[in-house]
This record gives sequence, structure tokens and C-alpha cells, in this order.
Amino acid sequence: MPQAKTPTVLVTGSSGFLGRNLLKFSSKKYKLIAQYRYHQPAAYGDKIRFLKLDFLAEQWKKLQLLKPRVIIHTAAMASIDECETQPELAQRTNYSATCRLVDFAARRKIRFIFISSDVVFDGTKGNYSENEEPYPVNFYAQTKIAAEKYVMENLPDAVVVRPALFYGLALDGRPSFTETMLQHLYAGKQIYTFTDQYRTPILVNDLVSALWELVENSYCGYLHLGGPQKVSRLDLGKMLCAIFNLDENLLIPVKSREVNLQARRPLDCSLDISLARSLLKTRFVDCRTGLQLAYR
Repeated sequence: MPQAKTPTVLVTGSSGFLGRNLLKFSSKKYKLIAQYRYHQPAAYGDKIRFLKLDFLAEQWKKLQLLKPRVIIHTAAMASIDECETQPELAQRTNYSATCRLVDFAARRKIRFIFISSDVVFDGTKGNYSENEEPYPVNFYAQTKIAAEKYVMENLPDAVVVRPALFYGLALDGRPSFTETMLQHLYAGKQIYTFTDQYRTPILVNDLVSALWELVENSYCGYLHLGGPQKVSRLDLGKMLCAIFNLDENLLIPVKSREVNLQARRPLDCSLDISLARSLLKTRFVDCRTGLQLAYR
């Protein structure tokens, strides 16, 4: 009997924090197409084909030749403040490019996993489940909500993943926010940490594990992926200090309204991950355990 063809997965935004981890921790049973715009990430394994493609370009000729079975769309303009100050670019990157990619997937019946965000909610109550209506408080969230709707209206078997704030090793890319906190603490530098913004942070390894499960899983619809506990940035800083015996006095507590941010942030966009726990085998570790796994 002929051997089954190795399934191919297209990972967009492969040079980003999540993208690099998706490449490194992928299953050997997949061939990967790793799309990037400027900086080609490291080649983790021998089943990765790199695709240099700007989704803002008019022509996607290179993409037309590909036949992936699944697309994991992580590419985005992710800076909330940059989206606020450059709304046209944010709209083109987060919404328009996603729509074109959805159309490409729809014509070819490709499973589509879209990476959205927990900040699509307004943060007034927290513990948001998948059936609650999102409400944007900044332009980044507006673009993500619009893209979510387009995905679900045009690809009924797609998955819209709303991950919580994710942390861990950024590999050869820009340091993650927890890595930066740790670097500053080791250097004896003060860090301003929010006391009034709450998330349910997820270790990037757990997020990646869940996403690779979804490649094979038949679930479609919205899915929240986060950690099991609600914490503030100050809480995370205190955990790092306790784990690595660093000076907690370097953490300067502030409220978000005391900082001159370009865009408003939701105060509590913690997620209810009950559905993910029932669907997936991945177990989501608490923050202290996750920080120890990431940085020890």
C-alpha cells in the first residue's frame, strides 16, 4: 500500500514569539511552511520550508502554489499602542490580510486556526467564556473582533482561538515580557508593574501544545486558551522574585491610569478555560510552575 502523504501546515508569523515556538515544538509527522515577512526564524528540524511573503503586498503568487492542510494564522500587528497610533496599518494587517487568507483557505477547504486575543473583551467583569460578546476598548481589539467575525462567517469549520497573555522563552526572537522583567530584576533595575490589570497568563509551551492538538481535533468555533489563575503583572513580578531570590523592592506598583498609554486596556480580561479543558489533553500549568519550567 502507498504511504499516506505527510500533512502540511502553514504557520504564518513564524518569526514571532508564538510562531517560533510552534516551529520548535511541532510534531515530526507534519511538514511545515513557515511564513515570515522580514526575519527568517531558525530551522527547528528538517521538515520546515520557509516562505518569505508580505501579506500587505498586492500579489501572493508564492502562496497560490501551496496546498497546506491546515493554516495557523498568528501573523498580526500585536502592539496595542501601535495599532492605536497607526489605525490604517493595523486595519490592513489584522483585518484585511486575514480576510484574504480566509478566502484562500475557503476556496481550498483548508482548516483554519485564527489567533485572536483575550483583550477583545472590555474587562469589566472577567472570567469570560466563549459565548460572551466581545466589546473593544481600543483599536487593536476592533481589528481582531472584525477578523474573528469574518473567519466564522466564511469558514464554518474554523477555530478562533483567544489566547490569554502568554509567557515563556522567546527562543531567538525578541524577549517575552517575563524574560524582560527577569533581565531587569537581575540587573537591579526598577520595574513599574500594574496592579489593576488582570489576565490568566498561559505558558507558551502549553499554548503551542493546545494549538497542535487543534490541528487534529475536529472542534470548530471559538476557544479560550489560558492558565488556571488570574494574576496581575505585579503578581507575576513577585513570583519571579520569589523563584529566583531577587529583590521584590524593585517592583514599583502602579495603576494603569497613572501611566500615559496610547491606548486604553481592559482591566480584567481573564478567561474561563472550562471548554478547553474538556476538549484537550493539554494541561495548563499555574504561573509559578510555568515560570519555573520556562526559566530554570
